[in-house]
Amino acid sequence: MEHTTPVVIAGGGIAGMATALSLINRGVGCLVVEPEIALTAKIGETIPPNATSILARAGIDHLMVDPAHLPCYGNHFVWGSDVPYEKSFFTQVNPHGWHLDRPFFEKQLRTHCISRGIGWLSGHRVTYIEQLPDRWQVSLDGEQNATVSCSFLVDATGRQARIARILGRKRKRLDALVGISAQLTVGDTMLRQNTFIEAVANGWWYAAPLSNHKLSIAYMTDNDLVDKELMNTNHFMAFAQSSTNKLISNLLKKPIACNAEEITLRPASTSMLDERTGNRWLAVGDAAYSFDPISSYGIMSALEGGYYAGHAIADTLAGHTDALLAYDVIISQAFDIYLQMHSQQYSAEQRWAGLPFWNRRKVG
Repeated sequence: MEHTTPVVIAGGGIAGMATALSLINRGVGCLVVEPEIALTAKIGETIPPNATSILARAGIDHLMVDPAHLPCYGNHFVWGSDVPYEKSFFTQVNPHGWHLDRPFFEKQLRTHCISRGIGWLSGHRVTYIEQLPDRWQVSLDGEQNATVSCSFLVDATGRQARIARILGRKRKRLDALVGISAQLTVGDTMLRQNTFIEAVANGWWYAAPLSNHKLSIAYMTDNDLVDKELMNTNHFMAFAQSSTNKLISNLLKKPIACNAEEITLRPASTSMLDERTGNRWLAVGDAAYSFDPISSYGIMSALEGGYYAGHAIADTLAGHTDALLAYDVIISQAFDIYLQMHSQQYSAEQRWAGLPFWNRRKVG
């Protein structure tokens, strides 16, 4: 099976789909190639109010009206002090963000992409790439092996950055943050539609209500500090309900059921690719830069990066030699701003400054 297309996008996540939509809006055809991986809930399902303009620019703001996505009206947190603090979004231009049903959102995006005429090839993974003078030859494996010829190649494979690694690029990890997460059922209990964040001795907790009476909850810590017993349902729930957790334990006083199969451990570190662009290729989303969930910037970065990536590719194919440099400057500046905010956020918590998790995040 052979295909020819202007652009191949390896990875069908949010960043890959945002890139595809940006390209199709510029009149450039593309093919999204993705392995068939079950969509599961991920750490940090909340997007802030300032994502509204990004969603509109991508032409997907209408997807958010589905009741599967709950409005998020603010942040409720215990950080830097024992006193709970609340920050409402009502005073902002856009009065709420969203608690995403992430798997459903990605299905919505996929349907929208296909309806726009974007090529889609599921059940395939890039196994080999060869750069010829005027094109890429991309080999895929799957139920049927395939070869795709394209003028431009996009790495949207997430933190793995599979394409960039094949090309010899290296990834730098700035910390070892991981998240142990679960999705709980809260029955008919009404939870405030806020994001809940609480700093504790060896990390911090995140919780957010989802549609269908679900609560997404995650404990964030460093990989070497993980208590393996937390993968056990009873141990995880007991730890979350501990008296040392004021905010989170209060949420869990209500009737809640936890499915052990939903407890997962995933990387959540800040990391970066040493080179995000090259000759007729670029990395986008987590493949280029990945973000600590405390920033609430991961999904926004995927959408925004995809928007700029699509324009950079279209301009490059049209003969503009500086388009990829401009793209890299834009996403690198955003990452630098994130690093400053990241340092400020962690520096605000000094109660456990001498303990490993917090000591590793000291500034200077």
